[in-house]
Amino acid sequence: MKNKKLQRALVIFFILLIGCSGPMVSNNIHSYEEANLDAVKFVRTVDGDTIIVEDAVGEQKRVRLIGIDTPESVAAEEERNNEYGVMASDYTKELLSNTDKLYLEYDVDNDDQYDRILAYVWLEDVSNTFDEENIENSMVNAIIVKNGYGVAKRYEPTVAHDDSLQAIMKKARENETGLWKYEGFRKLWD
Repeated sequence: MKNKKLQRALVIFFILLIGCSGPMVSNNIHSYEEANLDAVKFVRTVDGDTIIVEDAVGEQKRVRLIGIDTPESVAAEEERNNEYGVMASDYTKELLSNTDKLYLEYDVDNDDQYDRILAYVWLEDVSNTFDEENIENSMVNAIIVKNGYGVAKRYEPTVAHDDSLQAIMKKARENETGLWKYEGFRKLWD
């Protein structure tokens, strides 16, 4: 008799435990799917794939747009700089010219060997950073690649958006969008 009461009590306990944990699991999944972007103040463009932002405490930080690469325009080794780098830098400046606030999304690595923050940079605080339409229209990294002023480049292990960026680049290259119309630009990436 005691055994059946104990079994019944345990069954009820586990049913209640599962019932109570259900919404908590659901909430955790929901918050995982939502983007958690850091709002920053845009300060200036350094070159085609690097910008300066100001964080919430007023500290200026250098941010490298991950998942892409643009030709050099401000490298210390002058021979690395080229006209395509200047055009890419000018494009990024123009793209961000009317921007006060940006949103940063991080990947596996938060910074690089040059002490730059590594981030996907967004023009708006999107709730789903894996939505293809959001990526193409609001992610600065993707817009640069989409308009042919940079290339998608895989930097392990920061590859959360690599597939999207590669597909966007393929389209830009095939259509000779932006700098892809120049043989010299294409040779840089062959």
